[in-house]
Amino acid sequence: MRLFIAEKPSLGKAIAQYLPGTCLHQGGASGKGPTHIQVGNDIVTWCFGHLLEMAEPEAYSDEYKKWDVTTLPIIPSQWKLLPKEDAKKQIKVIKSLLEKCSVVVNAGDPDREGQLLVDELLEYLGSKKPVKRLWLSSLDEVSVTKALSDLRDNSDYANLKLSAEARQRSDWLVGMNLTRAYTLAGQASGFNNVLSVGRVQTPTLALVVARDLAIENFKSRNFYSVTADINCACGITFRAKWLPSDSVILDESKRLLDKSVANKIVSLIKGLNGKVTKYETTEKKQPAPLPFSLSKLQTEANKRFGLGAQAVLDIAQSLYEAKLTTYPRTDCQYLPESQHRDASKILESLADIVGDASHRMQKSLRSSAWNDKKVTAHHAIIPTGQRQNLQGNEARIYELIVQFYAAQFLPEYRYQETEIVLSIAGETFSARGKTPVSAGWRELFNDKQNEEEKQDEGESSQPLPTLQQGESIKCQDGRTESKKTTPPAHFTEGSLIQTMTNIHNIVVEPELKKRLKETAGIGTEATRAGIIETLKKRKFIIEQKKNLVSTETGRKLISALPDAIISPGLTGLFEQALEA
Repeated sequence: MRLFIAEKPSLGKAIAQYLPGTCLHQGGASGKGPTHIQVGNDIVTWCFGHLLEMAEPEAYSDEYKKWDVTTLPIIPSQWKLLPKEDAKKQIKVIKSLLEKCSVVVNAGDPDREGQLLVDELLEYLGSKKPVKRLWLSSLDEVSVTKALSDLRDNSDYANLKLSAEARQRSDWLVGMNLTRAYTLAGQASGFNNVLSVGRVQTPTLALVVARDLAIENFKSRNFYSVTADINCACGITFRAKWLPSDSVILDESKRLLDKSVANKIVSLIKGLNGKVTKYETTEKKQPAPLPFSLSKLQTEANKRFGLGAQAVLDIAQSLYEAKLTTYPRTDCQYLPESQHRDASKILESLADIVGDASHRMQKSLRSSAWNDKKVTAHHAIIPTGQRQNLQGNEARIYELIVQFYAAQFLPEYRYQETEIVLSIAGETFSARGKTPVSAGWRELFNDKQNEEEKQDEGESSQPLPTLQQGESIKCQDGRTESKKTTPPAHFTEGSLIQTMTNIHNIVVEPELKKRLKETAGIGTEATRAGIIETLKKRKFIIEQKKNLVSTETGRKLISALPDAIISPGLTGLFEQALEA
């Protein structure tokens, strides 16, 4: 008899549904419904996430009951796991089922925490039964049936379990010791609240604090640019921007701070003739955006719908458990090449969502998303082809996932990029523009979304004439445009997730930057939303008009901590070590 131990009841029921044989009964009751399902000669039971938790310091010694700096650091010689209070009944059920089976199947979620939560339970219960591993990235019938026919030896995933265990213990060591240390230090200074410190949460808080301080200390400066209204023989007038020569003094960001220089250029060029020194038109193509990883989905949903990272994760998990989409906690935006054969069936089920674009989809098309070499433990989040009636934010997130998958089967967006370089009174001016040729995958997105993307890419919407090199033009008018430097934007949940994922972008030290670029930043796809929620719960950050802003408590904590604890670079290296 095989005993499948799933990570949660919904996963257990999905597995039981596709096991060979007849469902005999749903057994037991733990206050949370049935405790297991028997199908033929197999039994499926489940956890509720981690059934065990790391023991508190006082479980190791009575001396740790009182927070006292003389007892620090606390470093257990033998680590203890204890049953969660509401999990004791289910642990008892699983123990009795283990006695009946000949083989155990670890059916935790396909990630390091899913691996650990079943493995640690088997160790805690002292099971010596052989263990197989069921690896599920999707809960549709084809995926589950295929995975059931391809059970691996659980020992193949031993390093995944050890990685999760190392993460668990390091977080305990940092959290327990430094939270006690800094809370005691705070009490000595008259601050009586708990000052929580965490290996990932504290560098994340440091990002928000640093951004807020940069905004508050920002001093705006005026800078200037010159634009010219150009008239050509064909009668079209367009705008061109002045390109300062090397002799003009600019600041470190290549901005002109001297208004008199700009005014002088304007007075010099008004009404003068010039000529075209360069005219170049190139047809370019832009491939469809890749399907979603969780962090990309959270960032996009925050930008488009204002949804928080935790809300997006909860919805993605709900869609997965409803078998509408694939596994959500993925850091990958690529798909296995073998998955392409399912595309036709999936696309047929999505025709009503993608609208008229469904008639132009090329189901045999292979975008760069299909790449076995770039698929990690999980592939990108995509629809399974199964459907349900959805409402509200669930419908929005589902349609977004569908759009980014369907985009892989439409042609590239094609456009003409035109560059015109002009010489007027010895000064150089430039105009650039893009003219759409074929919408391609962009027809999936509404005009507002496309316009936002154009703005992000700095596209110019002005029509540019067809000119010849050497052709004469006239500067009809010129103007000095005054602008102000602006401070960086406050973090939103979406932009903070993006920064956590791409932490190398804010690291200065070259070797560290290079190493971090190869990893997935600080935290994981599964934990980043929870980290943000923890910082809110502990009143280290608050939400103001969709922005995340640090509180006085959060700032004081960061100012008191050493660089080793607040450094996102160091935490990123830790994640790299765990990944290795």
